[in-house]
Amino acid sequence: MPRFWLFVSSLYLLLLVASAPVCQSWRLFPAIRFRGGGFRMTRGNGGASSSWTKSAASITKILKELDFLNSKLDGSVIVVGHDNLGKDTLLSDLYDKEGGLTWMKPTPVPLAIVQVASESDVAVAVPILVRLQKDFGIPFRIRSGGHHYNGYSSVEMGIVLDIGTNLNKITLCHNDNNGSEEEPLAWIEPSVNGGDIWKQLIQKHKLAAIMGGCPAVNQGGFLLGGGFSYWSRLYGLGCDRMVAARVVLANGTIVTANATNSHSDLFWALRGAGSAGPIGGVVTSFQVKLFPTQDEQVYGMGKIPSVEEAAHYLTNIGTRTNLPGNAGITLFLFPKQFYGDEWLSVYNWYDNGIPQLQTGMTLLNATFRDALLHPDTARGFGMEIQSGTEHSKMGLMEGRLWQVWNGFLMPEQCNTQTWTKLLTIMREMRDACEGYVTIEVLLWGGAISDVSPSETAFFWRRGIYNICVNLGVPAHVENAEVIFERHRAYLSRAWPKVNKYLQGAYYNYPVQGKKEGNSDVYFGGNVAKLRKIKKQYDPDNVFHHPQSID
Repeated sequence: MPRFWLFVSSLYLLLLVASAPVCQSWRLFPAIRFRGGGFRMTRGNGGASSSWTKSAASITKILKELDFLNSKLDGSVIVVGHDNLGKDTLLSDLYDKEGGLTWMKPTPVPLAIVQVASESDVAVAVPILVRLQKDFGIPFRIRSGGHHYNGYSSVEMGIVLDIGTNLNKITLCHNDNNGSEEEPLAWIEPSVNGGDIWKQLIQKHKLAAIMGGCPAVNQGGFLLGGGFSYWSRLYGLGCDRMVAARVVLANGTIVTANATNSHSDLFWALRGAGSAGPIGGVVTSFQVKLFPTQDEQVYGMGKIPSVEEAAHYLTNIGTRTNLPGNAGITLFLFPKQFYGDEWLSVYNWYDNGIPQLQTGMTLLNATFRDALLHPDTARGFGMEIQSGTEHSKMGLMEGRLWQVWNGFLMPEQCNTQTWTKLLTIMREMRDACEGYVTIEVLLWGGAISDVSPSETAFFWRRGIYNICVNLGVPAHVENAEVIFERHRAYLSRAWPKVNKYLQGAYYNYPVQGKKEGNSDVYFGGNVAKLRKIKKQYDPDNVFHHPQSID
């Protein structure tokens, strides 16, 4: 294994013996400034300084720990600015290589990235990272796909445990836990994304697993946060399909958690709240129930010209007791420059029985295969309106400052009066933000609501719709941060007018900075049990970030 750390360690030690203040800075490599015998780590690109100041002796110990960790891994420890081959590497090369579309705030710059190659690497790395955090105050975060809207997959001047690059296997297996013997299962590692599921399961075996709507989203954070999918009304949330999980605890112990063994409480928490810390440990693989799929997903599109018609439409759909589970519906209001004031409804069906849900609805000759393998075909049929796809008009805004506000509409609020108020307010929010806001209304229910709120950690089962206000300002826009902060402040003031009709929030669409009371917002009546499990498995709170279980 390349020992690049010898070079890095030598550089640090040379600087430490210098008698005068020295600043050695590479493109994104941390600079070192000596002050009174110690130094403060700062971002080499001129960013804000870190909150911790270390002595030369402390830094020597930290370097030795990381050097020791590097020697024990099949993977590598990467210092930001230099990879394990010694080549100059930009942070973007490490973090954006999977797709090039950024759906979150700019990723914080870490001190180092621990890029593991196996579960055993994770078991070696975690106790060392825990020790560095306890002894030196160096925070660490877990990165699966790096799609956290608020950038919590990384941490400023801390260490990232990267399980999203090499842990990418899918292994078909027999059912050795719950369910019928005929039910197909697979072990899926956290780096697996929608494209992998398509190529390795759907194409080869005509089997599918619940996956994110954006093909680049990895399974790790997606499943642990609940896992809403286009298939969820028919087959449930991703966490509902979990049968077991392999977890590395803080001391490096590897356990298998399922609904029937001694770690059943941990398994319960992982299904919907596993990303809240993470809770308990680092999940290295998930055993999930698969389902057979034929390539019979058909897309439809309709346009709704007014708030009044949209209110009647959403009420009609949300109150229908006979709506088939194979119908998925999303209503969009895009910035005016794209589609004016028309609300755009997008439909998708699976298997047979296509309901006529809207007068004038247009069926698009685009199947699931078209959408994933032939994006030009999907684009030709108008599929560019799907948020989050490669050809999305909004998705083409690479590198965005991003924030989302969301909540669930319950059945008792699903009426034309409430919808008229909500849609009117949200249209005003969009119009006030100069083309940077998209409104999204996603139909939930179906198989999601068939599960009790207490059966998993995901609580908001009664929600009929999830309503999202998405703010995205392209990073290349002049004064992007000023524009973003102005709109963010306005939307934060306006959102309570919408939120008073809603309950809770979907954890995978986190609201930035919502720390106080956030556990109740995301986990509702399951918070007390989650806190108890967190205390049992992580009494020292070594796994944490700003939206952990409080």
